[in-house]
Amino acid sequence: MRSEENKTILVIGGRGEFGQFLQQDILPVLGADSILTIERETPRDEYLLGLQRARHIVLATPLAGYAELACELVYRCRDFLTQTTLWLIPSVQAGVWRAVTATLEMVGNPLLSAVFVHPMYGPNGFRATEPEARTFQNVLTATHEGSEHPMSAEVTQICDAFWSKFNIATALDFDPEEHDRITAYSQGLSYCVARCMFEQPELDTLIKEHMPDLFHSFHANHDLILDFIRINAYMPQVIAAFTEAWRQTTESTYRDVLQAFAQADNSLNTGEDSPIPTKWYEKLREAASIIK
Repeated sequence: MRSEENKTILVIGGRGEFGQFLQQDILPVLGADSILTIERETPRDEYLLGLQRARHIVLATPLAGYAELACELVYRCRDFLTQTTLWLIPSVQAGVWRAVTATLEMVGNPLLSAVFVHPMYGPNGFRATEPEARTFQNVLTATHEGSEHPMSAEVTQICDAFWSKFNIATALDFDPEEHDRITAYSQGLSYCVARCMFEQPELDTLIKEHMPDLFHSFHANHDLILDFIRINAYMPQVIAAFTEAWRQTTESTYRDVLQAFAQADNSLNTGEDSPIPTKWYEKLREAASIIK
């Protein structure tokens, strides 16, 4: 039986890059009593034991299959007799939010609550001293409260801790659908450049020459990028805008990439700054502004 003071945090997917980042750089600073990790393939008995010991459960698995795993997690917690909070952190929020809230309502455990939040930072960028620090934030899109597990005080406490410890603010202005549309227009647009790199070796070489940090980051996150493009429901219109702009170039030079990016950005964001910018979106915007 867990005590009400239990602050144990379980990270599902702790061996992954972001899971390790949470364990090493974020959760200890936030004051976790203990941090446990399990993986999707962990044996069932060990998996359930980990869930039962935790007060907070963070699902840090890859984007592909995230909604299914999150719903499975709700079912595994359906009989818990103490308050448990699920922290769901995918980069595409809407589908996960719809599936999980429906599952929580179906299960009906009043002690089970969930927070839907997108951490806009990672192991390659999260400190306040970095040039792109203004893009580092938590975007909290929704919560689902069990009737015997109110969330407002808990969420406020953690948001305050992120601000005081890391200078990372929490945005509360966007619901899951708005989040996915806005991030498609910024993060997703930068991923159109990534897709060009992946598909055209000559462009890949040019990007490596001119923007080596972006090159290495995009290749390190190859699978996540392709999953984002596939799963975010707003990406077809972003791809269409970029493709139309790309066709108006020679489709062969670094300058062409930046021109297509800038034209698509203007079509999607009408010249305004994105309310949810990302590091590489801002870098590409800056580079595109120089060639004008």
